Amino acid sequence: MRAAGSKARRLKGLWAGCLLAALAGIGPARGSESAPGLRRQVPVRVETLEIEAGKAWATRVAVPRLAADEAPVLSLRARVQTPSLGGCNYVLQVLVEGVPLTESPMRPRLLNKAPWFDPPGTSYHFSWYSPEEQGWMTVFSPSWEGNWGGSGRDFEYLFDLTGLVTTGETVRLGFRYLNPGIPAALGVARAPLTLEGAVIGVMARAEVERLRGEVQQGYRLRSVPVDPNLPVGATPGERPYEIVWSGRKEPPGTQVAFDDLTGWTLHALGDAAVSLSASVDHRLWRPKLAKFSYGGGTTDTAVEIRPPEPILIPGRFDAANLWLYGGWDRVGDRPLRIFAALEDQAGREFVIDLGEVTASYWGLQHGVLSPRLAAKAQFPLRFTALRITNCRAKGERHAYLESLRFYQRNRRPFAAPPRPRPAPFPTSDDGMLPTPPAGVRTRAERWGQGARFTAQVGRDRLEYRVRPEEGCLHGVTARWNEGPRFRPMADGGLTLEGSGTTPAAGGTIVSSTLRGGCLTVRWRGKERVVWEADYQLRGRTLVVEVRCPGGAATGLALGQVAGLPEPRGIEVPYLLMGQKPGPWIACAGGLFVSVLPDWYHSDFSLVDTAVTPPRGDRIGLVRGTSYRALTNGRRNPLRDRVLVTVSPEFHETLPNARNPVSPNRQRLAPYLFFMADQLNPNLYQVLKRYGVDHLIASDFACLFVANHYAQGFAARWRPHPSLSVAQVQGYRRGIKALGFLFRTYLDATDLFPGNEYWDENRIALRPDGDLLDGWWGNYVVKPAAMPELVRAVGRKTKALYPPDCVYLDVHTNRGPEALDFEAGTPGAGMARPQVIANGDCILEARRHYGATISEGLYRWLYAGLCDMDYATLITTGTAADLPPLVDFDLLKIHPFQHGTMMGHHPDRFLGSVDQAALYQDPGRGPAPESFYKYVAASLAYGHMAMLGYWYTPPLARFLHYYALMQGVQSEYLVDTAREIRYHNGRAFLSTSRALADDSLRLGRVYVRYTQGLGVWVNYNAERPWRIRKGGRVYELPPYGWLIEKPGSILAYSARREGARVDFVRCPEYSYLNTGGVRAAEGPLEVEGAAWLKREGEAWRLIPCGDLGTWERFPPPGLPANFQDFRLAGVPADRGCRHLVLDTQALLGKPAAQLRVVGRTESGAARPIRTRLLDDGRLQIIPGEDVVDYLIR
Repeated sequence: MRAAGSKARRLKGLWAGCLLAALAGIGPARGSESAPGLRRQVPVRVETLEIEAGKAWATRVAVPRLAADEAPVLSLRARVQTPSLGGCNYVLQVLVEGVPLTESPMRPRLLNKAPWFDPPGTSYHFSWYSPEEQGWMTVFSPSWEGNWGGSGRDFEYLFDLTGLVTTGETVRLGFRYLNPGIPAALGVARAPLTLEGAVIGVMARAEVERLRGEVQQGYRLRSVPVDPNLPVGATPGERPYEIVWSGRKEPPGTQVAFDDLTGWTLHALGDAAVSLSASVDHRLWRPKLAKFSYGGGTTDTAVEIRPPEPILIPGRFDAANLWLYGGWDRVGDRPLRIFAALEDQAGREFVIDLGEVTASYWGLQHGVLSPRLAAKAQFPLRFTALRITNCRAKGERHAYLESLRFYQRNRRPFAAPPRPRPAPFPTSDDGMLPTPPAGVRTRAERWGQGARFTAQVGRDRLEYRVRPEEGCLHGVTARWNEGPRFRPMADGGLTLEGSGTTPAAGGTIVSSTLRGGCLTVRWRGKERVVWEADYQLRGRTLVVEVRCPGGAATGLALGQVAGLPEPRGIEVPYLLMGQKPGPWIACAGGLFVSVLPDWYHSDFSLVDTAVTPPRGDRIGLVRGTSYRALTNGRRNPLRDRVLVTVSPEFHETLPNARNPVSPNRQRLAPYLFFMADQLNPNLYQVLKRYGVDHLIASDFACLFVANHYAQGFAARWRPHPSLSVAQVQGYRRGIKALGFLFRTYLDATDLFPGNEYWDENRIALRPDGDLLDGWWGNYVVKPAAMPELVRAVGRKTKALYPPDCVYLDVHTNRGPEALDFEAGTPGAGMARPQVIANGDCILEARRHYGATISEGLYRWLYAGLCDMDYATLITTGTAADLPPLVDFDLLKIHPFQHGTMMGHHPDRFLGSVDQAALYQDPGRGPAPESFYKYVAASLAYGHMAMLGYWYTPPLARFLHYYALMQGVQSEYLVDTAREIRYHNGRAFLSTSRALADDSLRLGRVYVRYTQGLGVWVNYNAERPWRIRKGGRVYELPPYGWLIEKPGSILAYSARREGARVDFVRCPEYSYLNTGGVRAAEGPLEVEGAAWLKREGEAWRLIPCGDLGTWERFPPPGLPANFQDFRLAGVPADRGCRHLVLDTQALLGKPAAQLRVVGRTESGAARPIRTRLLDDGRLQIIPGEDVVDYLIR
């Protein structure tokens, strides 16, 4: 599991506006000094403009004529419309020809406010501009009155556009709403970005410089000495091993080198300590480089590193690469951000943003010169300075500068071979279409200019009407039997460039035809924009496909469900298409309604899954689709399919994934997946000795990377230099000798610039043409290049140490969102090719690595393509607080593949209080409630056992997890659910009824599998649940369960005589854990815990109530930084104060006819103490060094 950094956008979480109400004592603004000296103003828009969260607006504006001593300036007012004054966030983004307007601390474009501000009465210190967001701080306010930020002109912005626009040209000017989660965080339905008074005008250059000087008062540059000499006794550092392995050389034609600092100067703005000196601490290609040190300070600090003279860059170029070594704290620091400043032959400045320094190792900072700016520049250009911002840090930090190269990219994007025919997936052309009810009959008939569609099942009748004159989506209505007619997509429709989120008006109907049950309507709107839509009924789903050629459409707004009484939104676990909680499924009036964009048959860039809370008879389930521009500034033609489903049955509204079933379901079902934090050969031997027979042994990526994973993960097959191939092969042999599965690591989503497979043509491009950032210091691989990368690495891995399984890390975290926007690349700007290529990549990995497991945020998309995933339950709150709604998982994912527990680690599921209790558990006596919450949820959802990821509980608790899960998961993981019911305190209800009356919140789940296994889970924090089964009554405590398959399996966590008892009986073992009380079940009577396992023709008894704690130690024969596990402090009775075996019940023989042998850790026989009880049972007194007892 890993997260990714991104130069493009990383939400900063400055939710001041979510926390601060209108502040008392704030006076009115000091008068809006609206850009004095601004002449020849051209309005950008006359009316007030409102832009909804996450959306954009643009128009074309003619720049006024400029004299030689004049500059173009943009003036506007902006705020976020909120109920009260107070708070701010980076919301406003200004776009010139689609390129964000950026800021320079050395030469600010914002002319009417200081770079930073401190809102009166608060402890906040904000910058008006965020380079991470590429946006401008925007104050939250219900009106244009107020001075919350203390600037006196909180709402006014005056920008110098010099170098971005030229005299008399017509430019495309736009505004985008950044951070779309703001309305939800504020708890309001909408909080639009509101703009007014936007004009482009002309101002004297002298006046621009005067204003710039005013805003820079108090932020004057200071000079810092540069030391070009190496320290005495400096020892050269090692070169990065990836570069050594690949034999790569420095690219020819590098123009700027930092190996000789003679004559270079350093200038700082702010009070952090900074310095520049020669160094050999780290080396790449050159014999020495520049060490930039920074840290401390109380104010934001930026520096400018200037060469002795501007450096001429011959010829034209459109990109720059800077090699450096980053030495920052990824947790505590703001990353440095670097810019290359240049000037053209006319003396005009051009700046290339080289992005944030995300590497804490060697990295490549990449930036581009946009075609628009390149067209304005008079080449050749001269390099004038390297600018570095965010130089304030706690403690001293260092960055090492190697060289800077400007070059013309002349890209040759990677071309993937065609997919095989037939392709392995999708397995049908039905896309996400929900499963229709049995026996459904559909009909389509003409109705005015539209059509009427009906679906009949028995006496139930669903009718859709399409009235095209009311719009392509808004014009759709639905009605169930004699109920109210409602709109599933009220106010929905096509959104066009420049319209924000407002759907295009109905337009003029050009044609309307009904053929073969399909209605096709064509519209013409303003500016000769045309679009069309097909409508067809499939089961109870109205399939709507909208098309708009030419790239004028920015997406589809899917509107709201309107007209049903008291609607509620249902958050469906594991149904993920973007940010949670959406997409919702509406529940109202006994009906369920889903409105889902079908990624299989759409070309959108992403789905905006924002929801609109219920208000009256309206609710928003998903906001819509979005199309982002490609690197050539154009959008793809719109083609989106929307699935509108109405049914009284919840499961009929759920989407499908068209994937094949995993061929490894049966083989993997018995296993626990264990993710070690390091190489742990002794741990695995201990686990095997104590009865764990089915384990997938994993080590995350320790075979390949070190240094806190700063070197990246992707495309690795050689061991890290601290390990040899022979060591890894020996480690693998040890794991295989235990009967475990050997798992290795693979990632093809990112690529480290030092990797042997590095090629910029393999890297995805952002819409602005820059390389797309991935993991720290890495870049995102083009979707089409991923399968080929997996093939190349997989072949080499398999040849050296053939794995049984591979961890594909974040592959299944890639959802329906476009990542590559390079114009001319097939599928650029579309989400669909991303998912398809990723699926092909996962299938390719299976060919070389055996089975596959991945993190699984978008697990439903890849179910069956992947064999296992972490089953991470993404929600807006704490996942453990959600009452189990298991239907989507058990019906749409479980039949294809396995999920592990409830995430890769308990903290992915449990809240902080539950986590603390779990991590403090000593592993003996009763388990904490959070243990049962974690296991109960996993059983309810039908998942498999998983431990590790820095949660390796004490051995007794490890065996507790394993024994509770392994026997029953082996049964249900290869089965499918036949019946799902929820108990309301009186009776079992269908899912639909339980959702309708909200009794699902009781958390009482019953699942019956097709082979007869029944699972009852009481996922309730307070109330017990009494179940009568097989002539017994089981009292399930909070987070208790009962699992039964007649004659084969009995498992429970139930209250017996006031105490919780856990028991499992399955074909391979019996396990009884009584906590601190004495209880009997089956052949065992225990005070503590004992595990009775088959061993050939014999049985093996393992006392395991308390097996001490783990002690870490360096494993012999492995690098010193590795830490293995060994047992310490095992008590003499092994936590089993009373242990009695009913041999007659177990083997049908009296104890006197059996032989019992005690065995030590090494397997050597030991004398044991036993006692024959009056009732014929055998009491075993655990011995200090006896691990288990063999009973024949």
